[in-house]
Amino acid sequence: MVSRDQLLYIDGAWVEGAGSRPVRDRWTGERIGTVAAGLGEHAVRAVDAAERAMARGLPVPERARVLATAARLVEERGEEFARSITAETGKPITAARGEVGRAVQTLGWAAEETRRLTGETVPLDAVESGAGTIALTVPEARGIAAAITPFNFPLNLVLHKVAPALAAGCAVVLKPSDKAVLVAGLLVEVFAEAGLPAGWLNLVTGTPADVVEPWIDDPRVAVISFTGSSRVGWDLKARSPRKLHVLELGSNTAMVVTGNADLERAAADAVTSALANSGQACVSLQRVYVTREVADRFVTLLGEAFRAVSYGDPRDDATVVGPLVTTEATTGLKRSIDAAVAGGARLLAGGEVVGGVLEPTLLAEVDPDSALVCEEAFGPVASVLVVDDLDEAIRGVNSSMYALNSSIYTGDLGEAMRYAARAQAGSVLVNMPPSYRADHMPYGGVKDSGQGTEGVRYAVHELLHHKLVVLKP
Repeated sequence: MVSRDQLLYIDGAWVEGAGSRPVRDRWTGERIGTVAAGLGEHAVRAVDAAERAMARGLPVPERARVLATAARLVEERGEEFARSITAETGKPITAARGEVGRAVQTLGWAAEETRRLTGETVPLDAVESGAGTIALTVPEARGIAAAITPFNFPLNLVLHKVAPALAAGCAVVLKPSDKAVLVAGLLVEVFAEAGLPAGWLNLVTGTPADVVEPWIDDPRVAVISFTGSSRVGWDLKARSPRKLHVLELGSNTAMVVTGNADLERAAADAVTSALANSGQACVSLQRVYVTREVADRFVTLLGEAFRAVSYGDPRDDATVVGPLVTTEATTGLKRSIDAAVAGGARLLAGGEVVGGVLEPTLLAEVDPDSALVCEEAFGPVASVLVVDDLDEAIRGVNSSMYALNSSIYTGDLGEAMRYAARAQAGSVLVNMPPSYRADHMPYGGVKDSGQGTEGVRYAVHELLHHKLVVLKP
């Protein structure tokens, strides 16, 4: 990866900040660039630029062309993006390449959705007062969108906010995670090369206090789209209740395995769900509820699978689990694992930090009130909990304050339907890993996992106001 000194991007130009800080390779510690420190004045200038851009407008065909061109350019620069993701966050290179592929799809879907922005007719003549009228809805952009994004998918999750906003006709002010800033800068370069006019995408890096606070208070910012912790997300909503909020927050994903499930398939999918992206995803599997009659066999399969997973250098194509995004994250999760073991949990795999990487870790007999069961771990760890029947499993799943994705593995259609009806979740998957997400499907949680829906088409419609127009000759 070539070293990169990244500035702010406001109104179509790279802008100096109030100093800068170094960016280091997560695995080697090598300096790989610097990033500018934005202040409140830069955040306000970004909104000024976005306001001017929206006043000028951007025709639908031009939006679609820019998004389609950006998709092609990201694909052409795919290895550069992937290596930047790995260097900055420690994500294994194969997972980083997978993220780039998904990002290309996200942009492609957004380009297509741009051309599908339509209203509908409303049959007002169904009532006497509407006789002789024609009524229709016209989709209009809600306004400037503030996109506040996390480190774990620093390309595709940025695009899940930026691409639908541009498709809808909303100019964007972007604040990426301070743990993944260089990737966002590469993306800005792509949009500029694709011909996106000045002001439609503005990048301001810096502390939340310096950058996000002005956007919370600015009435010109109509939408706050945030992915991150539940605490921060609900605080944003409480402090700006008049804005539209799309909040993708925390989770504690669960899987249920019943007595007539394909155990080998369930175990293989559980490993994928728990350890993909080193467990750093909102839908990473954390709790597995298995019915007692198959528990011994399933736990044996799962333990063997966890112990076989490769971990270490994120640039090695064979690596599945790399370092967590910070040393502090590793230390904190190791502390939670140790506390669970001290409380009586049985360690089936992993549990140690080797060469700075937390081993893929599986536990059984975990206290249901422990942090590993109740809170979001955000790392390569899962717990198996044995239950007597499906009803007990559902109670366990629903006991969490989070409810994003969940899944059930069963050969019984009746069990699948009961689970789908009763499980509290934004998505229920049957005989599929609970971490599954396609970029065009509706995606969002309930309870403390957030509100609003992403997935390109659904996100576009979150960002639109449908104005009613009634005509009478």
